[in-house]
Amino acid sequence: MKNDNKRKEIIPPFKRPIFLMIITFVGGYMNGYTYITRNEILANMHTANMSKLGINIALGNYIEALHYFIPIIACILGAAFSELVKTIIIKTKFKGEWRILALLLEATFLFFIGLIPSTFPDIIVTNLVSFLMGYQLCLFRDCLGIPFNTTICTGNIRNVGQLLFQALDEKSIKTLEKLIYFTALTFSFAIGAIPGTLISLVLNTKAVWICSGILFIQAIWINNSKYNKVQ
Repeated sequence: MKNDNKRKEIIPPFKRPIFLMIITFVGGYMNGYTYITRNEILANMHTANMSKLGINIALGNYIEALHYFIPIIACILGAAFSELVKTIIIKTKFKGEWRILALLLEATFLFFIGLIPSTFPDIIVTNLVSFLMGYQLCLFRDCLGIPFNTTICTGNIRNVGQLLFQALDEKSIKTLEKLIYFTALTFSFAIGAIPGTLISLVLNTKAVWICSGILFIQAIWINNSKYNKVQ
């Protein structure tokens, strides 16, 4: 019981702004990656996919609608798979934070995506990426007690707006710090898209290995943290 209390007192790496900025950077990077290597397709844009799904159904373009429906389903399945991985790891009584193995699994998947040639059908690769981004979305859900998403931005932009009002209204240093953190967190997605685009222009499909390496390092970070060692 004492160890459980100690573990709760330590802030885990995956709830700290710098860790989540890096993970969000990966989400943005992957959009740049699929845009360059897979004919300007953005694998994480599911709000747009939902809109285009409805628009094409209304216009009677059912085949075109299917192109937007499939990545949405892939993202849903990725989220479900994340919960499955979590359940399996916990049931096997893994001694440590379950997200360590979950990140290593994602890093492995991304590495193998880098082996898929550009001649391979885009729809398969982009839906695999959509699946993995849905998976990643469920691994990290909050920062400093506020809900946060690492692969989509709308909710994060809302957080910045709400924190901006609170900072102006309360004139509190803590609220101002949160505003700065969440502004940096939100725009780390766009920052990630910059090297995601530029590196993909040079390395093509293998550019995804950068993200694979980052996630591997993030897993080591959690593994070596005090939070993970308090059992």
